[in-house]
Amino acid sequence: MRDVIGKRRPPNTYGTPNTYGTDTTTGDNLPAAEKQQDNGSIVDSTRQVASTKAVYVPPPGVTSPRVDGEIATLFRQANSTQPSSSRPQQPPSTRQRVRQNFNSWASGSRRRRPTSVEYHDHFNKDVILLPDPTWEFVCKQKSKQFLHANGHILSAFEFHKSWNQLTLFRQIRDEFKPRIPEEVSLQFLMACGNKLVTPKLKEGQEFDGHMIHKVFRSKALYVKPSVAILGYNSDTEDQSCAIQEGPSTRSKSRATHPREDSSEEGHSDGLILDETATSSLPLNSYLHTTSSLPHTTNSSFSSSVVPVTTSVTSSVTASSSTIAPTSDYSSYVTLMRDVSDLSSDDEDLNRAIQASLQTEQAQATEHASVQEILSELADKISANSRCKFNINRSAVLDGAFRSFNRATYDPNATMNIKFSDDLGRNEEAVDLGGPRREFLRLLMEALMMSSMFEGSEYSQNLALDIPAHREDRYFLAGRAIAVSLVHGGPPPSFLSTTLFDCLAAGSHTAKPVLKDIADTDIYNQVKRVSESSKYEDLIAATQQMQDYLANAGCLRPLKRVQEKEQLVHDILMFQVVHRVEAPFQRFQEGLKTLGVLGKLQKSPDSFRPLFCHQQSALTAEIMEDLFPIHLSAQGSNKRRAEEMVVPYWRDYLIDAEDQEGPSKLEQILAFATGATVIPPIGFQPMPSIDFLHEEEYGDSAVSNLPLANTCINCLKLPLHSSYSVFKAKLDFAFANTHGFGRA
Repeated sequence: MRDVIGKRRPPNTYGTPNTYGTDTTTGDNLPAAEKQQDNGSIVDSTRQVASTKAVYVPPPGVTSPRVDGEIATLFRQANSTQPSSSRPQQPPSTRQRVRQNFNSWASGSRRRRPTSVEYHDHFNKDVILLPDPTWEFVCKQKSKQFLHANGHILSAFEFHKSWNQLTLFRQIRDEFKPRIPEEVSLQFLMACGNKLVTPKLKEGQEFDGHMIHKVFRSKALYVKPSVAILGYNSDTEDQSCAIQEGPSTRSKSRATHPREDSSEEGHSDGLILDETATSSLPLNSYLHTTSSLPHTTNSSFSSSVVPVTTSVTSSVTASSSTIAPTSDYSSYVTLMRDVSDLSSDDEDLNRAIQASLQTEQAQATEHASVQEILSELADKISANSRCKFNINRSAVLDGAFRSFNRATYDPNATMNIKFSDDLGRNEEAVDLGGPRREFLRLLMEALMMSSMFEGSEYSQNLALDIPAHREDRYFLAGRAIAVSLVHGGPPPSFLSTTLFDCLAAGSHTAKPVLKDIADTDIYNQVKRVSESSKYEDLIAATQQMQDYLANAGCLRPLKRVQEKEQLVHDILMFQVVHRVEAPFQRFQEGLKTLGVLGKLQKSPDSFRPLFCHQQSALTAEIMEDLFPIHLSAQGSNKRRAEEMVVPYWRDYLIDAEDQEGPSKLEQILAFATGATVIPPIGFQPMPSIDFLHEEEYGDSAVSNLPLANTCINCLKLPLHSSYSVFKAKLDFAFANTHGFGRA
């Protein structure tokens, strides 16, 4: 067996007889001593097979029954008995037996990554500047919030792999320049579980851009200064203790880590560079840069979109805040990001998680309510800057367009509205919300009545007004609608479905209908064409509008009555869409103000009720729920008088709805808030009901009529002992008030 496995026998020995008269390759008729020697060598041969890959294989065409027999003996199972079969089975070949018995020795199949990997010359990573050199632990929720608030965290900072060590430190120092004094040196640290450690490099290696990408992978880069640069109360942050969660028992134990003396850390362990540093300097040198280099950063990225990583550790920081369980995927990823800097060797997984999060956020935005969408846009409005609007109620549109055309106008600034009556006297009102809502309500009504729109009252399309187009009023009309939606005004609610579809998906997707034609003559002529049932009727109908068809590009010979459908469609597309294409483009540009058009195109179903009229009239029940009642202290005389008037107010709402319908309720809402409908973004602050007490005003004439403070959306009701008197006073006030304030 030693000659068969592991040692090549001379070719001329195959098939030659030996001294015993038998073939040397068969092993038959061997002496007992030689057989015993061969059987004893089986173990040695097996060991040799396991320790070497050079297994002798006979040349093609040469069989080895001896090898077959020894392999069968070696791998024969002790307890296995083959059932007898009347039909002999052909034994497997030597190759099959070797493959069957030695297949487990082969290395398992590994999933190889594709060899062609896309190369990027830059990458993004979070950079965290620690407040002092004694910091030893990974930043958790409270400390991250503190550092982020003080500008010590760069989210998705862009690194270039071509940066050398000196350039890399200068770039980071320049980003933190106001917070890092020139004499302070820096050191790079990385997260290892719950602690921060100094990465080790071989002699001659340096932390350039390529090395940062290799060593830190998806971990955050911690930068430790040589001296304290920011005061932080570490007692509020659970740094010295971490809740460690075992992988099997899932029980939480609190482990205390002693704080090491920072003076014991040698500079040779860290990466601290000097101002004379070059690429060949050792790691214990120092860097003090005085000049900045051109660089590119992504510091404007939101801190909420950072690379998400995974970890094999289970340690989390104890926090006083409790995160409620939620099925929202973004909340899950946020929670995983707050756990100690998780690490992963698979950057593709991190990118996949980021892409999944962005997809989830996009889907959440698509199905979000319109109030949530508008509230998000309204967050951009600054209360520190204001834009003034001087408005006369008889010329609201002109006053609004003057202000929108002002060079200093900023849609993100708070609107300050000042009304004046027809005599030019300023009204005594400071805009804290009520005048703004009234102005935006009047502005939407003026737009609906303007020459830029045509059609029925609640289904209007753009009209062709050349002077308005020349003065760019279509753009201002779109801006006015966007401003009204975001600044708490009413929606337009008068656009046709065709016009809204053009805004949401483009004018090429429009499907106008016959009722979209506002011109009565053209409407009747096109209707006659569409109702033609015979070829002669179709020809007669088109004869009356030859000039119009020629101008519209629809004049063509008709050969059969079935062609009327295409002819009517072409006429509608010209009259409703193509004819006003230029005004439509400017109107669409105006709607881009404050990002309204982009949100509309992402969530058209949410915005459709705002632009297209829907029956959602006010009811007495809605008004009652909208105005919570503020009563005086229990047991007081004021409380008893107020409780008598509360039923009067509720009955008055019911009578107003029954007698005059929603219009009367809209009048009441306008008196109290300045708006005839509930704004899509909601009221800020919420409306309320208060009461007028004579002793507070000292004038019975004042306390007999209702008062409204539209700035805080508060309606003050008079106190009367009779419902008829109460109703008469409120009817008089609501019918004779066209502004706001006192009736």
